[in-house]
Amino acid sequence: MNRMRGKPDLSGITPPQKDPTAFLEGARENSITPTPSSSVSTSAAELPPVPTVQKLFRIRWDIAKALKNGAIAESSPGRRVTETEIVERLLKQYLKID
Repeated sequence: MNRMRGKPDLSGITPPQKDPTAFLEGARENSITPTPSSSVSTSAAELPPVPTVQKLFRIRWDIAKALKNGAIAESSPGRRVTETEIVERLLKQYLKID
């Protein structure tokens, strides 16, 4: 015989702080005012985003493997270094950008 489970206890869940249907009524701003984060500096927040483009390159397998290993070696707990960051850094250095 199958027994149906009871409804879960939702008393520990807090209700949302803003109306989830506000966007349907044309609300433009959130009712929650964001608190400034201490980890984000004001100068970084003022910089406009830099547009990016996707490029597709074919490189030798051994170079791709070395790039992946280099990204892993440079990464540390709390700071992930991507292969893209390494390629951008090397291209900037080679092309004398920045």
